[in-house]
Amino acid sequence: MKSKLIIIIMFLILFCVGSVWSSEFEEIKKSAEQGDTVAQYDLGYMYYTGKGAPQDYKKATYWWTKSAEQGETLAQYDLRYMYLYGKGVPQDYKQAIYWFIKSAEQGDLDAQHNLGSMYYTGKGVSQDYKQAIRLPGHSTLSFRILQ
Repeated sequence: MKSKLIIIIMFLILFCVGSVWSSEFEEIKKSAEQGDTVAQYDLGYMYYTGKGAPQDYKKATYWWTKSAEQGETLAQYDLRYMYLYGKGVPQDYKQAIYWFIKSAEQGDLDAQHNLGSMYYTGKGVSQDYKQAIRLPGHSTLSFRILQ
């Protein structure tokens, strides 16, 4: 009897949490479809993580692309990851670099650092040590450590 009660309670908790996620998902999706860049990013994140939506890298990439094309730095930065590692899209270093640059140009230090690393290793770009240490987030000190 006690185990049946626990099962029923667990089912109710999961049902309630699922309902909250479902309504939140619907609200975010509606805003995303209306062009809200933050909602587009959030919807992509939900699809990427599988929290609040079924995990789907293609849909995550779709929504992050819509957001990134409108200048959302986080979407640009996360989209580069999708291309860098081939999640939801074919692996494409040139597209990864494109989104790294977009994010770096807006002052994202992580993007600047990672772009410097791409120049250092020559992934997606011609290897260029000078360009690697010229980027603000990729200091001469980190360049020396990488050698």
